[in-house]
Amino acid sequence: MPPGGLVIPQKHLFATLRKPVDSMKKMLLLTLLSLLLLLAGCTIGIKQTPKAVRQAFDALFPGATHVEWESVLSTYKAEFYHDGHEKEAQFDKDGSWRRTKTELTFLDIPAPVMKAAQEYCDWEIDDILLFEQADGVPAYYQIEYDREQSDREKQLLLFPDGSVFTRL
Repeated sequence: MPPGGLVIPQKHLFATLRKPVDSMKKMLLLTLLSLLLLLAGCTIGIKQTPKAVRQAFDALFPGATHVEWESVLSTYKAEFYHDGHEKEAQFDKDGSWRRTKTELTFLDIPAPVMKAAQEYCDWEIDDILLFEQADGVPAYYQIEYDREQSDREKQLLLFPDGSVFTRL
């Protein structure tokens, strides 16, 4: 018998010790879930979008249709159609344009990009995206490949002249 005369069966000891750990795990999980919801984008209406952002958007994309706005912290993202393409543009709250992503088809990409995309991989091309950014990064094309009956994907980033930016 241990000193003090108290004997606690092991199964009860671990159950007692586990209760605080379980509640801490639940609390941590709830905190992380709340943070994730806070950081996730919130769909907003045009009236909640700052005037400077709306003006910059209208100047860059006149005639855009089906515009939906989202805000994440101090960034505003618009998803819309413009010039026959589905696009996504991001702006800072002061109206500064950050970047645009455009979904393209084979007919929309320059010949050097198409040639490099076809030579890179014999997999099927799934998506073609054009990224334009304000931070000094030159425009580039993202080619996404997918192989039938496979979970694998490949990506190739190309500059407009067909030179490789990176392979993923």
